[in-house]
Amino acid sequence: MRIVPQSFFLPLLLCALAGSVAAHDDDPKILDRQAPYVGPGYRPGTWISAASGGISAIGAQGIGGSQSLTNLSDDHMVFDSSGVELLSWLPLKELDSSAFSGNDCWGYVSPSGREYAIMGLSRGTAFVEISLPSDPVVVGHITGPQSLWRDVKVYGSHAYIVSEGGGGIQVIDLGGIDSGVVNQVNTVNTGGVSSTHNVAIDEDSGFLYRCGGSTGQGIRVYSLSNPANPSYVGAWNGRYVHDVQVVTYTSGPYSGRQIAFACGGFGNGSNQTGLSILDVTNKNNITVRAMLQYPGAAYSHQACLSPDRQLLYLDDELDETGTLTTTTHVIDVSDIDSPVVAGTFSNDRKAIGHNLYTLGDKIFEANYRSGLRIFETSVSPLATEVAFFDTYPANDSAHFNGMWSCYPYFPSGTVIGSDMERGLFVLWVGDPKLTLELVGLPPTTLSPDGGTVDLRINQDSPGDLQAGTERLYYDVGGGLVEAPLTPLGGDLFQASFPSLPCLSEVRWFVGARSQDGILWTYPKEAPYNNLDALVAYGEAIAFADDMEIDRGWTVGAPDDDANAGMWERTTPVPEAAAPEEDHSPSGTACWVTEVGNDVDGGRTTLNSPIIDLTGWSDPVLDFWLWFETRNFPTPLDNCRIEVRSGAGEWVLLERVEGATLTESSNWRHRQFRLADWITLGPDVQVRFRARDAEFDSRVEVAVDDFKISEGVCSCASTNYCVAQQNSVGLSAQIYSTGTSQIAQNDFVLGASGAVPGNLGLFFYGPLRTQLPLAEGTLCVGGGAVGIQRLQPPVTIDALGSAIRPVDFTSLPSSPLEGGITAGSTWDFQFWYRDPAGGPGGSNLSNGLEVIFCP
Repeated sequence: MRIVPQSFFLPLLLCALAGSVAAHDDDPKILDRQAPYVGPGYRPGTWISAASGGISAIGAQGIGGSQSLTNLSDDHMVFDSSGVELLSWLPLKELDSSAFSGNDCWGYVSPSGREYAIMGLSRGTAFVEISLPSDPVVVGHITGPQSLWRDVKVYGSHAYIVSEGGGGIQVIDLGGIDSGVVNQVNTVNTGGVSSTHNVAIDEDSGFLYRCGGSTGQGIRVYSLSNPANPSYVGAWNGRYVHDVQVVTYTSGPYSGRQIAFACGGFGNGSNQTGLSILDVTNKNNITVRAMLQYPGAAYSHQACLSPDRQLLYLDDELDETGTLTTTTHVIDVSDIDSPVVAGTFSNDRKAIGHNLYTLGDKIFEANYRSGLRIFETSVSPLATEVAFFDTYPANDSAHFNGMWSCYPYFPSGTVIGSDMERGLFVLWVGDPKLTLELVGLPPTTLSPDGGTVDLRINQDSPGDLQAGTERLYYDVGGGLVEAPLTPLGGDLFQASFPSLPCLSEVRWFVGARSQDGILWTYPKEAPYNNLDALVAYGEAIAFADDMEIDRGWTVGAPDDDANAGMWERTTPVPEAAAPEEDHSPSGTACWVTEVGNDVDGGRTTLNSPIIDLTGWSDPVLDFWLWFETRNFPTPLDNCRIEVRSGAGEWVLLERVEGATLTESSNWRHRQFRLADWITLGPDVQVRFRARDAEFDSRVEVAVDDFKISEGVCSCASTNYCVAQQNSVGLSAQIYSTGTSQIAQNDFVLGASGAVPGNLGLFFYGPLRTQLPLAEGTLCVGGGAVGIQRLQPPVTIDALGSAIRPVDFTSLPSSPLEGGITAGSTWDFQFWYRDPAGGPGGSNLSNGLEVIFCP
């Protein structure tokens, strides 16, 4: 997806903000502004519905047009998370095309039970139906004064919106929202200045409280006895109030009292900042019950009571700008006349704590650059982080970007979060209602004759699965095709692919809905994240490297001029913009720009070995790339991927740059058909050129799981590699007889030219290689599967020959364990003793690559 550089938007953004009223003098939020994200969001259910055109539950149907998996960007943004699932995501542009920032959020449930997210934006407020959380729909937008700050709360069937930009209280009628109608029915400007920082409502008593808005403003109180026309009834201006929670006690010593827990201080709220506990029962005589300044107070921002009202959890917006990690202050308010500090809790992040809410034994915190953080309370006042969803992938530093607020109170369990630059996130916290997982690894090839993939759909609770919604979705380039999964009993299902054109590429995923309409998929975040496979009987590999050993890569080019961050093959170390680990499932190493240093001052080049593609017709270059930039990168911060044949000119396959990818930290899959770019020959080479052109920017690049291969549309075997001469003056050759059709089971390996009277052993593996071993050359690599030996050894006859029938049924059933199955490709070789051949005492044949058919 195309990401416009922040440097393009920033001057426009600052000009827009210059007209906004600040929440308090020199508010640092202004200085930390970044351009809004402008790439695609994530609405899986909506996308599938548009692509499938309402396919029925029975049969399969091809979908043409632009709704194709191949049209979805490989560069969708991926967010780090634990214990939280992304259900959907609407960027700012989908909420309001003119929005340059987002702010607060709240929720509304209509009498019919339909659920709505409400999110404040720089130029208004958006209303989004999330009753089907995978299919969010924007149903309305109310324009408001331009401002970075906006807040909204709901009482009955009305929403009340306030802003630092003025405009008083906007009163919104939600009575027709199920029909897509959202109307502003009133504007209330009584009670002094028209600007407001926050709004709170005590639903039990029916009173609304406006907070802040200008220096010295405390709270202004309005009766909601007529919800469409709030009436001003009183105020308290003893201190500036940044935010407040007001509750009515219904039992205990404070029964009948309306108590406000106000965060703020003198001036703009930072002077003698802390907690004020007010008795607001009599709006004409609001009294102070207690005031508390907790240790280390910098700017008392917002607080929320525990469900039993014994504890108050408070976030300070400026204490993390020092040496603290994200800190939540815990105050014992069981005696509202004598509150005491009970302690603090934190995590290992530096992000600023902003808005938090409690629900049961959970605390949901929107902590700017570290996103949504969820803590679980224990019998003590402390709490432990148990889940998170990070909407700002670049870092967790103490700056004012990322998630502004959250709302965890929907009856369905759906949670929403509002992000300043990235918009509205719809989330699920806890165990997914459905978990889809394949039985084994995803296939890299699918037979042209069709094939099946087995999977499990695990339910969190019995009955969670909406029967009949289990689906396979695939695309071979002509549009989305949807087909039902076949139940196999219990939690097992089977996805069936029909006959498909050989050498075509299939993108696919599987999905099912829970009873509440949420779409759950494998892989997660499909269709934007999907699987791909080559349609072929097998795959012939010209070169493959998982980077675990040195296979001949080199570093350097004549015009390289970087002074730091040169390429090296090593285990990556999680830091700044670098990957946390390599890409290989079973490995640890990759090629990465120098651990401990990003690329600085110019260009550094990584060169592949020379690869012989003589006789190949349509080889595909396939690899995984890590590319991340930080600190306002420009298009000059990039990685060029180039290829050439012989001494020809380098051809640019792709230039990955800071304006091309997002700040998302994840490995990216890249594929190129080389015949479209170069003339195939004996000396093809690929190179990666990482460049840093900006003094302050960071550039980190890594490459892993590099492969050049070609699909095969018929059963075939090919000799490769060169055998070394043995003590009888011959080079042993390996061959096969019978067929490579699994159903026939008549495959026989043979070797000739070995040393008579000695023992030998046939073996096989998934990769080609060329490494010296004893007096010969090892041509077979084991990879993650390992070398598979065909026991027992055989005796070489007087003619120097040996044979070994291979019974497919006696081998493991899974290719992951060495099983020879239809569609699999294996490389074979023959090892034999040669005592007179040299100190190694043994030698090897050449290699034989075999592609097996059904």
